[in-house]
Amino acid sequence: MANNKIFISAGDLSGEIHAANLVRAIKELDPSCFITSAGGNNLKSVSDTFLEDIVNINAFGFLPVKQFFFLKDVLKKISQYFETEKPDKVILTDYYGFHIHVAKAAKKLNIPVYYYVSPQVWASRKGRIKKLAAAVKKMLVILPFEEKLYKDAGVDAVFVGNPLIDAVPEKTDFAVSKPPLIGLFPGSRKSVIQKHIPIVLKTAEILNKKTGAEFILFSVNKNIENSLPDYVKLEINNDFENRKRINFAICPSGTVSLENALLGIPMAVMYKLSYFNYFLIRMIATVKYITLANILAGRRIVPEFIQFDACPEKIAASVMEQLKQENYISKVNELLDLRKMLGTSGVSKRAAEIILSD
Repeated sequence: MANNKIFISAGDLSGEIHAANLVRAIKELDPSCFITSAGGNNLKSVSDTFLEDIVNINAFGFLPVKQFFFLKDVLKKISQYFETEKPDKVILTDYYGFHIHVAKAAKKLNIPVYYYVSPQVWASRKGRIKKLAAAVKKMLVILPFEEKLYKDAGVDAVFVGNPLIDAVPEKTDFAVSKPPLIGLFPGSRKSVIQKHIPIVLKTAEILNKKTGAEFILFSVNKNIENSLPDYVKLEINNDFENRKRINFAICPSGTVSLENALLGIPMAVMYKLSYFNYFLIRMIATVKYITLANILAGRRIVPEFIQFDACPEKIAASVMEQLKQENYISKVNELLDLRKMLGTSGVSKRAAEIILSD
């Protein structure tokens, strides 16, 4: 067995894709590395051993209480692995609520912890930085302003660039088709999709009647196809070549909105939570915007329709305004400018080099 044993963990799909790419880069730089992981199918496919699937908890239909006990058992399994196998390094990807406990377990055994893709502590609960500082050797951050945030808190941090720069191709054709083709992104989590599907489909109905627009619904749920009107086509394969065809996007905040921004696709961001979760977020949120494009730009370049504003009439009106010729190209250029802020290509390799040489 290789001397350089590494454990890596990711708890959601977007983070796991970045983690899997990091593993590939580590293996390319040092094929002797023996990788053990917890995550999902992406990490499992590139690891030498796999401990547990924690990415697909939502797909299991677990209730929150069951999720808690499931993750508690996984944490115990990982802690036992640390004690018996004593990996040389631990890499954690986002997913703070679970990974802070993994980091503490590694710290107790003096195993260095590297955090790749920082939890968004700048958006809420900044007190989490102190806990990360106590358990993590180095933060490898993917948003430019995060490096200073952590360094000011005494955390060794380096901005390695955003891995989406390597994943998202540059779109070159920005002519609006006639009729316009609009992408609908209801979200990836079951609870989010249930809230968003009625809103995006009603918005599509309004836009189809007023502009003749056609739509692609990007979803992992094949069962929804039979309930879609004829002007909405289902796309299961959410690859960027398909997405480059759309002129506009209606999507939630998060990774998908940043991907669309890097493609230069104007959009309307919407998000609706349960009333309890919404008011909870309102109490702890410390940022003015929820869309990464707006946070990076420091101003509102993407309209946001949150909770009570997430109604089809308002979203449809915003779409029609942004599709006007005099507004469209200027919006495209504002979004494409964000690529320059997120570093240069080769992000996974840079992160791997830092971890292996540290």
